[in-house]
Amino acid sequence: MTLSKDSWGVTARRAAVSCVAIGLATFQLVTAFCGSLSPMIQRFVHLFGALLLTFLLYGTRGKQGKRPTTISWWDPALVGVTACIGVYLLIQFNPNAVLNRGIWGISTVEKWVGLLLIVLVLEAARRVLGWPLVIVALVALGYALLGPYLPMVIAHKGYDVWRIVETISWTTEGILGVPMAASATFVAVFIMFGAFLETLGGAKFFLDLSSALAGHRKGGPAQVAVLSSAAMGTISGSAVANVVTTGTFTIPLMKSLGYQPAFAGAVEAVASTGGQIMPPIMGAAAFVMAEMIEVPYWKICVAAALPAVLYYLSASAQVYLRADRLGLRGLPREQLPKLWPTLRQGWYLLVPVISLLVMLIGLQYSPMKAGIWTLAIMVTLICVNYVRHYHRFPWRELVDALESGGKTMVPVATACGAAGIVIGIVSLTGIGVRFSQLVIDLAHGSLPLTLVYTMLACIVLGMGLPTTAAYIITAVLGAPALVKLGVDPLAAHLFVLYFACLSFITPPVALAAYAAAGLADANPMQTGWSAWKLGLAGFIVPFMFIYNKALLLSGQWYELILAGATSILGVFALAVAVEGWLRKAIQLWQRLVAFASSILLIVPGLTTDLAGILLFAVVCLSVRLGQGSGHRQGLASANIVR
Repeated sequence: MTLSKDSWGVTARRAAVSCVAIGLATFQLVTAFCGSLSPMIQRFVHLFGALLLTFLLYGTRGKQGKRPTTISWWDPALVGVTACIGVYLLIQFNPNAVLNRGIWGISTVEKWVGLLLIVLVLEAARRVLGWPLVIVALVALGYALLGPYLPMVIAHKGYDVWRIVETISWTTEGILGVPMAASATFVAVFIMFGAFLETLGGAKFFLDLSSALAGHRKGGPAQVAVLSSAAMGTISGSAVANVVTTGTFTIPLMKSLGYQPAFAGAVEAVASTGGQIMPPIMGAAAFVMAEMIEVPYWKICVAAALPAVLYYLSASAQVYLRADRLGLRGLPREQLPKLWPTLRQGWYLLVPVISLLVMLIGLQYSPMKAGIWTLAIMVTLICVNYVRHYHRFPWRELVDALESGGKTMVPVATACGAAGIVIGIVSLTGIGVRFSQLVIDLAHGSLPLTLVYTMLACIVLGMGLPTTAAYIITAVLGAPALVKLGVDPLAAHLFVLYFACLSFITPPVALAAYAAAGLADANPMQTGWSAWKLGLAGFIVPFMFIYNKALLLSGQWYELILAGATSILGVFALAVAVEGWLRKAIQLWQRLVAFASSILLIVPGLTTDLAGILLFAVVCLSVRLGQGSGHRQGLASANIVR
C-alpha cells in the first residue's frame, strides 16, 4: 500500500508530535534528577517544547488533534519559525551573552526576535486556551504603550515598544519569569507524576477504591464522584481535564441512579474543581505560591488542609441530602468492586502518595526533590507489578506516559508564558501597587469590602484561565491589597487562589461545569448554577480564614479543635439550608435560620459558635416536632432543577 502525499504529511506530523513530547518530558525528568540548567535556558527549553507542540497539535481555530488528520501550510511555517528562533535564543541565553546584553543592551536582531517571541506566545495561548488570557495580555501591553493618555488614576509615563520587548522577552521579569520558572521545574515533575499514574492504571484504581468505599451508600455514585475527583483532581493540574477523566464514568452512573443530568454534572464539576485546592499538590498552583511568597511548600499544604476538607464535606453533605430527598439508594454491593481485593491489587499506588506527604511535610524536602523521588518510587513499583502479573516490562506504557506528560505540559507552559507578559507589564509600570490602592480606596479602607471587591476581581480575572494562570494574575493584582490592610500573606494568597479556582464553577463562564454538562447532556447554565450552589461553602470559608487563623491550622491545639468542630457543623447547616431538606422538606424560615447558623458557626468566636449551635438546634428541634413542609419526594416530582 502506498501513502498519498497527505498521508505522508499526517504521518510525519504524528511522528514529530511524539518525538517532541517525549523529548520535552525526558528533558524535564533528566534535569529534575541531575539538576536544572541556568534559569534562562531551563525555562526557555520548556517553553520552546511547548510552542512546538502547540503548532503541531492545535489548529488555527484552537482545536486539538492528538491524532492530526489535516495540515495547512500555516502550521509547518510556524513550526519552522519557532525552531529557528529557538536555536537563536538558546545561543543568546548563554551566560556570556546575558552579561553583554546587560552592559550594552539588546541588538537590533534581538529586538525583532524578542517581538516575534511575544507574538508566538500569544498565538500559542490563543490556540490552546482561547481568547480570555490573550485579551488580558494585550490589554496589559496596550496599557504599557498608552500610559500617558490614560486617566490620571492609572496613568504612567509610557514605554516604547523596544523597552517593552526587552523586559518581556530578554529578562526574567516577563515570559521567562516566576510562572515559567515554576512550570519548567516542579510543576513539570508533578505533571509527569499525573501522566504516569493515569497511563499506568492509577485513575482506575482510585475510581474502584472510591466505589468500594462509598458506592453502596445513599447517593453512592455521587459520593464516588466526590472522592475519586478529589483524589485525581489534586494530582491533575486542570479542573476541566479532571472532569473529562473521571466524569466519563461517574456522570452516567449518577444519571442511571436517578440524579438529574444538571445535578450530576454539577457534582462532578464541583468535585473536580476542589482538587485544585486540596493538598498535597493543589493543581500545581501552590508551587507557584511558594515561590511568590517565599513560604515553604509544606506550610501551604498544612494551611490549605482544613478549608479543602470543609469544601468537600459541604459538597458531600448536599449530595447525601439530595439523595435522601429523592429516595435514592446506593448501588448493590455485588455491582461494586470489593474493598480488600481492590486494595490488594493496587495498594502499591498508595505508597507514592504517602511518600510524597512524608517528604513534603515530614522531611520538608523541596517540591522538586519530593516530586522526582515520588515519581521514581511510583514507576519502580508499577514496573515490578507489571513484570509480576503480566510477565513483561511496560515499555510501551512508559513511552505513552512520557508522550502524554509532554502534551499535558502545553496548556500550563503557554498559560505561564502569557501570564508572564502580564506580570512583566505589572512590574514595568507599577500598576499592581496602583490597583491595590484603587481597591482599598473604593472600599474606603474597609477590609470586608476589600475582600468582596477582591473576590469579584478574582472571579472575573480567573474566568476561562487554567488554575495556575488564574492564580498568578489574581495574586499579582489582588493579594497586595489584602496584605496592605494587614492580612497575613499566606492567607491573602490562599484567598485569591480559592476564588480564582471557583471561577470554574461560577456562571457565566463556568468551564468545569460546562464540560460536565456536555458529558451529562444537560443545560450548561443550569449545570453552572447547580455547581455554584454545591460549591457555596468555597465562597464562604475564605472569608472566614482571613479572620480566623485557626482554620489555617495556626494557633493553640484547643483553638484548632474548636474551629474544626464548629466549622464542620457549619458546613452541614449550610448544606441543609441550600438543599432545604433535613429528613423531610423544611420551611423557608428554617432554611434561613440554618443559613444564619452556618455563618455563625464558621465565624470565629465563642459567642458566635454558641449562637450558631443554638440556631441549628432550633431548626433540628422544629423539624423533629413536625414543622417541616413535606416528606421525601419521589423521582417523578424531582424534575425541577434546584
